[in-house]
Amino acid sequence: MIRFATIGSNFVTDRFLTAAKQAPYFTLLGIYSRTQTRATEYATKWGAPRTYTSLDALCADADIDAVYVASPNTVHEEQVIPLLRAGKHVLCEKPAALDSASLLRMHEEAKKNGLIFMEAMMPAHSPAWKTVLSLLPEIGTLRHAELKYCQYSSRYDKFKAGIIENAFNPEMGGGALMDIGVYCLHAAQMLFGEPEGVTGAGIFLPASIDGAGSLVLSWKDKLAEIVYSKITDSASGRIDGEKGSILLDSVSLPRRITLHLRGQEPIDVPFEMEFNEMRYELDDFVHQIECGENPVFFENTLAVTRTLDRARALIGIDFKPH
Repeated sequence: MIRFATIGSNFVTDRFLTAAKQAPYFTLLGIYSRTQTRATEYATKWGAPRTYTSLDALCADADIDAVYVASPNTVHEEQVIPLLRAGKHVLCEKPAALDSASLLRMHEEAKKNGLIFMEAMMPAHSPAWKTVLSLLPEIGTLRHAELKYCQYSSRYDKFKAGIIENAFNPEMGGGALMDIGVYCLHAAQMLFGEPEGVTGAGIFLPASIDGAGSLVLSWKDKLAEIVYSKITDSASGRIDGEKGSILLDSVSLPRRITLHLRGQEPIDVPFEMEFNEMRYELDDFVHQIECGENPVFFENTLAVTRTLDRARALIGIDFKPH
């Protein structure tokens, strides 16, 4: 049994705990929040017996084996490093770090202490994307991918009304590229590896962060087009090879995968999705706690974070009001 605490009490943590509660190895022991009122409220909601309002108190609890971190991006490192030093494994929501230097510091701390530090990136662990990757030989030499994730944020209407929440606060390290585009970049990384070239542009909201953007990633013999947005709606994926294509209805949460080989009728490819997607990343995290680190997960996260570094420099995303 792995005894968990959580940091963060939003809808993402709700989804995580909904998935985790079904896992036989998972027990929720504690809830961290900045205020006792919120910590008590959330602990009551999810049946956690302990609460903490300081990181030091959470770190000092020897009964906690692992912590799920779903706080704003800007505070990930300042929370994760002390947790690792206190002997806690850490599953950190994407993007795990603001930049690759920060990511490396957290990973090095985990290695030093013999612990697992993993980014919670759903496509890297889902049965749907494992099915996609298994289909790649069917479509021949890979040449191109279109990966689109545009989701109108529930907080955008508030932003337009003058209420600035974390999703549109530059100082929280979010924005469309970091919160949404990262899924497309990770998908491209799984398909083609780290890109050689990165070009693109972003749309900045008044006195805020990027609301949308587009990137073209290039390799010697292939391209990936990335489109992401928090102010419009549409999502799809297409992977093209010389013999055909794989179509997805979503990059982050595929529900339909279609194989379309040249000269043949399209075929919907079945895949088994027994649990909420977040259960699969949790399974892989706990498997590493029990069996040792799988370096592929971190290597992909690091490569994507380096690409994010390049993209932010190109677009001009600096987590300051524009």
